[in-house]
Amino acid sequence: MYNCFDVAKQFLKLAKEDGVGIEPMKLLKLTYIAHGWHLGFFGKPLISNTIEAWKYGPVIPDLYHVTKTFGFSNVDINTFQIRSTTELKEDDAKFLKVIWDNYKQFSGLDLSTKTHLNDTPWKETYDGSFNKVIDNATIEKYYKNLIANPPKIETAEHA
Repeated sequence: MYNCFDVAKQFLKLAKEDGVGIEPMKLLKLTYIAHGWHLGFFGKPLISNTIEAWKYGPVIPDLYHVTKTFGFSNVDINTFQIRSTTELKEDDAKFLKVIWDNYKQFSGLDLSTKTHLNDTPWKETYDGSFNKVIDNATIEKYYKNLIANPPKIETAEHA
């Protein structure tokens, strides 16, 4: 299990390799989504940090408080105060590359919208109060369900 900064650092490296930037919201949502898929596929958490249901979606407060200084600008890997403590295992780095490849085309707002859909862990947890923790069991259940019942994607042929 990693600190959220280990995962965020990897997404920043992948973005840099692709020559694109990541704004704070996108970095937060990617880290959360990677954690969710990890729970879904492997039944164990990717990050040790607390995830909370805030008004605008699931948030990892530790990561939020560091990235909010970038506002709507891209997070710069060279100036980002990364509290990364552990090198990723090769399998985990490959896993995050798969997540990146599947979600890099989405903006932070797009990813936020995905985390607000019906039956999501955020939707099940958020009740208007502050600092409400989204537990890993709720996240795991949601992502295991996505694996078992992938959403149908309409193509031009079927639309």
